[in-house]
Amino acid sequence: MPPRKSSSARSARVIDAQRPSSTSRRDLLRGLGRLSCVGLVGVASLGLTACSDYHQARRAYEVGRFTEALSLLEKLAESGDSRAQYEVALMYLQGIGTRVDPARGGYWMLAAANNGNVAAMVEIGGRFESGANVERNYLLSFTWYRRAAALGDPIAAYRLAGLYERGTGVQRDLPRAWAWYRLSRKFGNPIAIEATDRVWKLMDAIERTQAETLVDQLKANPEA
Repeated sequence: MPPRKSSSARSARVIDAQRPSSTSRRDLLRGLGRLSCVGLVGVASLGLTACSDYHQARRAYEVGRFTEALSLLEKLAESGDSRAQYEVALMYLQGIGTRVDPARGGYWMLAAANNGNVAAMVEIGGRFESGANVERNYLLSFTWYRRAAALGDPIAAYRLAGLYERGTGVQRDLPRAWAWYRLSRKFGNPIAIEATDRVWKLMDAIERTQAETLVDQLKANPEA
C-alpha cells in the first residue's frame, strides 16, 4: 500500500506522524513493493487473477511503467479493492502515470476510506486539517482521524490527540489528548512518548486521574 510521507508503511508513517500530508514516488514504490494477495477471497480463479494483477502492477511500477501500473490498479479499484483504490488515488493526486487530477484522486481516496482503508482515512483527515486540495475543515479532520484511530491506527490517534491538545476544531481537552497520545503509543508510535510526558505535566491531579480512566474507556468506545 503506497503511503504518503506521513502515512507510509507502519514504521515510516510513525516517524512522520506530526506532518499532515504529502506523498512521494519513492514511498509509493516502496508500498507497491509490499503488495500481496493476503485476504483475497472468493472463487479461486478470480483470486489468482487479482493476485497476478497486483504483482504485475508492482513490476510495472518498479521499472517505470507507471501508466500500465495505474491501469492495472484502476481495474482492481473498480472491483472494490480498497488497497487499489487508495493507490490509484495517490497516483492521481501526484500525477504518477497520469496528469494530476485532484477530483479523481479525491474520489478514489474517499472510496477507499469508506471501504475501510485506514491509510485513506488518515490521508483525508490530513488534507482537511491542512487544506490540501480541499477547504480546511477541522471538524471533518477530527471525524476521519477518530474513525481511523478507532481501528488502532497510531498516526490517527496521535493527530486526534493533537487536535484535543490545541483545541483545534474541538474544545481543548488535555485528559482526552493525553489518553489518545497514550493509545497512539500503545499502537506503536514512539514519538507519542514525548507528547504524553508533555501533556502530563500540563495537567493537575484531577485531570491526570481522568486521563488514565479515559484510556480504557476510549479503547472500548472511541466516541466516549
